[in-house]
Amino acid sequence: MGQMASFKVVGKGNGMRTDAIAGKHTIAIDEPESFGGKDSAIDPLSAFLASLMACENVMAQIIAKEMKFDLQGINFEVEGSLDLAGLMGDVTVKPYFQQVVVKGYIETSESDERIAEMQKAVDMRCPVFRTLKDAGIPVENRWVKTVPAV
Repeated sequence: MGQMASFKVVGKGNGMRTDAIAGKHTIAIDEPESFGGKDSAIDPLSAFLASLMACENVMAQIIAKEMKFDLQGINFEVEGSLDLAGLMGDVTVKPYFQQVVVKGYIETSESDERIAEMQKAVDMRCPVFRTLKDAGIPVENRWVKTVPAV
């Protein structure tokens, strides 16, 4: 077995808002007013999708170096869909994302084949992506080449 790492977050809830601390960093999460919060911070599900985006980015940076891949920039759009009835107590409805779509926009001089190779490696090694995928949640991940910014 390899090196094990532990991650710990502590926090305090105040109404719908949660203020968390991870090491020396603070994270605030709230719900929109329409869901009973004060809309003072990102909502939990959007924060989860942002974590997926950030994890994909980190893995892309690591793997690009390993592959000697010309990664000049990367931008993401991540969307998830779920039926709110599950959150509201309908036990016949799953209370988690029914589908997640990741769109990656890669600034590179590399070929489409190399982009696909890197994406496959990222998908295999990204802990957040794999948590979703291995839990059986459909994740569609599409990376496309964009023109590098001048």
